[in-house]
Amino acid sequence: MVKSQLGATNIFNITDSVQYRCQVHHYHSRVSRLYLRVYKGQTDIPVFYLLFSDVAYFDCPVNWQGANFSIAPADDCIALMLEAGLIGQAILQFPDAYASITEYARLYVAKSNAQRPVKIIANSANMVKSLPTELA
Repeated sequence: MVKSQLGATNIFNITDSVQYRCQVHHYHSRVSRLYLRVYKGQTDIPVFYLLFSDVAYFDCPVNWQGANFSIAPADDCIALMLEAGLIGQAILQFPDAYASITEYARLYVAKSNAQRPVKIIANSANMVKSLPTELA
């Protein structure tokens, strides 16, 4: 089961997540889905895939070591959305709108071997064992 609450850590419940490496497999812009391949150790066959749905933003290298994803606090998500131009400053004046955005959008963060953390703003994240046939 994938954890979905704000502040949750190791949301995919991956034991020894530092032993896994992630690779961007496909971003489907029409449906805003981001698929990551996840490998354990130096194998060339993915162990599983991570699917992020309703993606609004992602900043990550193509490959990185580590699969320990967490969900950042709502304020961090709003700050990144402001920085990226996804929302305007006016949103901060309307608490109801602010709350509805953070109810829908989550900032998923993973520490990696890159200079900066992986950041993905999406509605949900799931671990899947296989890809749809058109992406396999």
